[in-house]
Amino acid sequence: MAAAQEERFTRKKHDEVFPVKAAEYCMGEADIRNEDLDFVAFYEKPLRKFDRLLEAYFALAPAGFPSFLRAIPIWLKDKLFLPKRMREKLPGYTKVFVYSSYHESHAASAFFPSPFQEAAILAMDGVGEWATASIGLGRGNRIELLK
Repeated sequence: MAAAQEERFTRKKHDEVFPVKAAEYCMGEADIRNEDLDFVAFYEKPLRKFDRLLEAYFALAPAGFPSFLRAIPIWLKDKLFLPKRMREKLPGYTKVFVYSSYHESHAASAFFPSPFQEAAILAMDGVGEWATASIGLGRGNRIELLK
């Protein structure tokens, strides 16, 4: 029914804050409240990504140490505790959170709003949790990543 990026409201490119304003806009367009939601989905699997980051930092040591020092406090403070943070930002939501893979999120953002009932899917990105490219198939209300 609606889609929005937080940066459109905050005017900060690639804004990393929890998308409160974008969520409020979308839910307003659909005339629903937090407690009406069946699921809340997050765009990646945080523990899988954390695993990749740690492995990459250790593989690049000591050269990657400055980047490690910038990233780890954010992970230890926020990203490893996403359910708690999301509950704080979505008062009244009491159901489960769903964590899709990063490339599933890319695929969903392209396939579900498209006019197609079936489509081949190719998602390519620098890196998600581990994958840099994925292929799959979208049919109806389902997406299956094959490789």
